Amino acid sequence: MKIAVVGSRGVPATFGGIEKHCEEIYSRLVQMGHFVTIYARKGYIDNRINEYKGIKIKPLWTFKSKHLEATFHTFWALLHAVFSDADIIHFHAQGPCLFAWIPKLLSPNKKLIFTCHGIDWQRNKWNFLASNIIRLGEIFSATFFDTQITVSKSLEEYYRNKYSINSITIINGVTISSIREPELIKEKFGLSEKDYLLFVGRLVPEKAPHKLIEAYKQTKTDKKLVLVGDSASTDSYVAHLKDLAKDDKRIIFTSYLYGDELKEIYSNAYLYVSTSELEGLPLTLLEAMSYGIPALSSPIPPHIEVIGKNEEYGYLFNSEKVSDIKEKLEFILSQPQLDLIKKGLKGQERIRTQHNWESITKKLEIVYNFTRRNKNPDKLTTAIKRRFALT
Repeated sequence: MKIAVVGSRGVPATFGGIEKHCEEIYSRLVQMGHFVTIYARKGYIDNRINEYKGIKIKPLWTFKSKHLEATFHTFWALLHAVFSDADIIHFHAQGPCLFAWIPKLLSPNKKLIFTCHGIDWQRNKWNFLASNIIRLGEIFSATFFDTQITVSKSLEEYYRNKYSINSITIINGVTISSIREPELIKEKFGLSEKDYLLFVGRLVPEKAPHKLIEAYKQTKTDKKLVLVGDSASTDSYVAHLKDLAKDDKRIIFTSYLYGDELKEIYSNAYLYVSTSELEGLPLTLLEAMSYGIPALSSPIPPHIEVIGKNEEYGYLFNSEKVSDIKEKLEFILSQPQLDLIKKGLKGQERIRTQHNWESITKKLEIVYNFTRRNKNPDKLTTAIKRRFALT
């Protein structure tokens, strides 16, 4: 089967959850005998690379602009994809769906599949116009596609309630890594085993690291707070975060980390914290838990899916107020370390058993096969879910 992928910046993944998702699943699909082309954005990948882990990379130029970059890249990518020999065009994220009419009009025999990674128009970084354009993309995502996929049950419920769409949930996975000693991070940032709290993600308003900083500053602890991440067209917000933290020497900004440095910083954290107000199914939370780190998260539906509504696999804030974040931090920091270790190991086992990339990729292959063959869209999702039950 030949699959064209739009909506990703490209692989290898150095930026963003969608890119990581694409690298993991499509490298495995290639190993299973399929042919995959990812349309990448020039400037995010090495333009000299035309293949990675068997995936064909097609870098395309686009405007370097917060509001125009993804839009124009998707347009060029689809103009290329519709005249390619792809059997399926797979869209990732809602924004690119704005142009789903192009393959429907120019290449109606190609099957269209969409994966929703989050409700993108709700992100705080967008102005009124951009938000409403992406909202139109969401409407098109419920209109033009043969199959819709969501990465969490809460997103499946969102599409069902808003658009009467019977989508398919295929959750994100995690690659399990071995625990590493704090060598690189000790030399570079002065960090030691279990002496810091950890936040990993883009420094954008909807992930609310400002609330974490404010709550942490009010917390009496010798543990440092380490924020791994940087701007995503949000330079003024990052400057605001650093201004908030400037009087507290316990707070460390590392910028983005990759490879062994990222593995080390996950391996040695005392507690992982996510204050995010908007997520699909966050890979950073899954990755942190895969290292056996106890996790503290905001009480949004995707986090509750992972942590458990009764906090079986981690901890949840009572609300997203700074005072509640502070209260929960103080509670966790007062707990015996053995209790935290037990909680972390329980979360780790959940991730190992339920968020496996191999089984996730097999489910996506089932979706591709059924979508390609099926002539009755009304029965397609039901047939796929029945097949999932047999795997």
